[in-house]
Amino acid sequence: MTVLERVERSPDFAPHERYYWRYQFLLGEQVLVPLVRSWGLFAPGMRVFEFGCGEAGVLGAFARAGASWAVGADISEYRIEVGRRVAAACGLSLELERRDLLSEPIPPAWRAGFDLVLMRDVIEHLEDTERALAVVETLLAPGGAVLVTFPPYLSPFGGHQHLLQTRLGSLPWVHLVPRRLFAWIVGQSARPADQEEVQRLREIALTIGKFERALARCSMEIVHKQLYLLRPVFRFKFGLPSLKLPRVLWRTPLAELLALEALYVLRPGAKRV
Repeated sequence: MTVLERVERSPDFAPHERYYWRYQFLLGEQVLVPLVRSWGLFAPGMRVFEFGCGEAGVLGAFARAGASWAVGADISEYRIEVGRRVAAACGLSLELERRDLLSEPIPPAWRAGFDLVLMRDVIEHLEDTERALAVVETLLAPGGAVLVTFPPYLSPFGGHQHLLQTRLGSLPWVHLVPRRLFAWIVGQSARPADQEEVQRLREIALTIGKFERALARCSMEIVHKQLYLLRPVFRFKFGLPSLKLPRVLWRTPLAELLALEALYVLRPGAKRV
C-alpha cells in the first residue's frame, strides 16, 4: 500500500486533512523533489527543513525521497498535530514542532543544520521579509540552499481573497480595489480569521519587486528564478497543467500582474542570475 493509499483509506483523518496533506505530498513528490534534484540541491542523505510546513506533506515527500533529517515548523498547533498523525500512520520519519520562527529562539541543533530549507507559500504572510530571510540563513549548513515560492500580491489572487469564500472574493484582482471598498468586500465574509488575514496581507503586499529589494539588502542571492502563469500545485488542486511566464516578461509590469507564482532558489553570497 502506498503512502497516499494509507492516508486516503484511513478513518483517522477528516476529508479536509486528507485533501491538504495529499496535494502537498504530490507537489513535493512530483514537482519539488525532481526540480531541486535537477539543480543539484537535493540527494538522499541530505537534511531538509520546512519553514511553515503546515501538515508537512511536502516535507513527507522529501523524507520518502531519502532525506536523512526532515524537520518542519509551523505556528499552527493543529496543522502540526495533523502532520504528526499522518507521519505516524505512513511510517515517515519527520520531526515537527509548533514554533514561531520569527519571535521564538531557534533551537541550537537547528542552527547551520540543513542542506535545504523550504519556504513554500509562507513568506508572503510574514510582515518582515528581511527578518525571515535572516532566520532562514541561520538554518543553512555551509553550501546549503533555500527554495522560496509565493504568489505575488498584484497577481490575480495574490491577496488570498479566495479565503473569504464569497462571490466577490472569487474574483481576480478584487484585492486591488480602493481600501474602503475592499474593507466592505472583506466584511461580507462570515470567516473572521480569514477576514483578518486578508486585510493583513494587503498591508504586507509582497510583490516580486519588494521581495527582490529585500534580497538586495540581505546576504542571500538568487541562483534560480522561475515565474509561473499557472502554478504547479494547480495540477493537484484543479487538474491544470503548470505554465511558465515567458522570460521576456519577467522585468515588465505584466510579471507582477500575471505571475501566479514566483519561485526562487537562494544561497548566501551566491552569484546572482
